[in-house]
Amino acid sequence: MKKILFIFLVIGLTSFSLDKDESYDSIDLKKEYAKIKDDLYVSKYEVSNLQYRNFLFELLTANQMAIYQICLPDTLCWRNESNYNEPFVQYYFRHKGYDNYPIVGISYEASNKYCNWLTQNYNQDPKRKFKKVSFKLLSKEEWIYAANDADTSKVYTWGTGFIQNNRHQYLCNFKHSSFIIDSATKKMKEVVSSDNQSFITVPVKSYYPNSFGLYNMCGNVAEMISENGVAKGGSYLEPAYNVRIASEKNYTKPQADIGFRVAMKVIEK
Repeated sequence: MKKILFIFLVIGLTSFSLDKDESYDSIDLKKEYAKIKDDLYVSKYEVSNLQYRNFLFELLTANQMAIYQICLPDTLCWRNESNYNEPFVQYYFRHKGYDNYPIVGISYEASNKYCNWLTQNYNQDPKRKFKKVSFKLLSKEEWIYAANDADTSKVYTWGTGFIQNNRHQYLCNFKHSSFIIDSATKKMKEVVSSDNQSFITVPVKSYYPNSFGLYNMCGNVAEMISENGVAKGGSYLEPAYNVRIASEKNYTKPQADIGFRVAMKVIEK
C-alpha cells in the first residue's frame, strides 16, 4: 500500500514539475546571489514555486515522505472570505504560469528544511565554489542590512520615503489604499484605491532591485526570517506604510502573503 501511495505522489508531483536543471546544482552565485558581506551571500529573489517544487520532487524520489509531508504548502491559505481566490487554491503552486512567482503557504519549519536541503546538496557538489557553506534564513539584523545597504536612513529599500518614482511608477507590490475618517461612525476606515491591482503576488524578478541587487525586499510577500513567527518587509496585502524596511508581520501558520528568501553563509572557503 505504501509503495502504491508513493508512486501516486510521484506521478502527481511530476505532472507539474520541470527538468532538474533548475534545482540547486545550477546555482550561479554571480547571477542568483548578491554578496552582502565577505562571508554572506543573499538570493536576489524570493524562493519561487518552481524552485520549491524541485525540492519536493527530490524529497519524493529519495522517499523522504515524513519531511515531504511537513514541507507541502497549504494551498487552502488562499481561501478568503472577502475575495474569490479558489483558482489560486488549485493553480498557484502547480501551474507553470506561476513558476516564477514566490512560494507561499509554507511553515517556518518547511523553510528551514528547504535550507537544509540546499546546504546538504551544495556541500556534496564537486563543482561548488566554496568548500563548505550553510544556507539559512536571514536574521533580523542581516535582513535589514541587506534591505537598506547599511544606510539606516532609508525608509524603503530603494532609498526614498516615496512609494512612486518621478515617473509615477509604483516601486513595489503593495495594497493601494488609504485611511479616512468615516463620517457616520467617526472611526478610521481603509479605502482601497481604484488603481489597486495588487491582489496577488508578482514574479520574483519584478520592479527594480536595491543597490545590492535584491528584488522585492519591500512588498510582494513578507519574508520569513530566522526568528520564528516574524516576517519582514510587508506584502501585497498591506498598505504602503506596512511595506517599509522597518515593517514586521507576525504569523502563527502558513499564509498566502508570506514567503522567504535564502542566504548562504560561507563556513570554509
